[in-house]
Amino acid sequence: MMNHSDDILQTVDQRVHRIVEDVLVGTPLYVVEIIVRGVKGSRVVEVYVDSDEALSVDTLAKVNREVGFLLETEEVIDGRYRLNVSSPGVDRPLRLPRQYKKNIGRTLKVKYMNEEKRLKVQGELINTAEEFIELNVKGGTLQRISMDDIVESKIVLPW
Repeated sequence: MMNHSDDILQTVDQRVHRIVEDVLVGTPLYVVEIIVRGVKGSRVVEVYVDSDEALSVDTLAKVNREVGFLLETEEVIDGRYRLNVSSPGVDRPLRLPRQYKKNIGRTLKVKYMNEEKRLKVQGELINTAEEFIELNVKGGTLQRISMDDIVESKIVLPW
């Protein structure tokens, strides 16, 4: 457990992250990204969480209430702020290896590095592991891309 002097040394971002992690303990939810922006008195805290299971609006609302309560109780943010807790949505890039698993079967557009070149590929995600993803690209070619080489990966919407 941290004492109050440890809290002072942490940035607002770090304190928000710790609170969100504490709220998610014991659930199938995990943090994808936390963004704290704005200035004192008009901050926005965006918390993106995902789950290995289906993620409901009720679950997100519950996390929002719990995180909001702890932010207030621990006085993490000076002044007014707006808290938004949501799932990343298909328009946001996949950030964590864990996110790929539930997207097997979907088409991805992936920007990645190969040696010193930046390349793009689009294909159906057919396999994923902690270290790589495998895409079935046009012509039935299997392409394996290292997680370390991925610059950005997005889901391609079918419409």
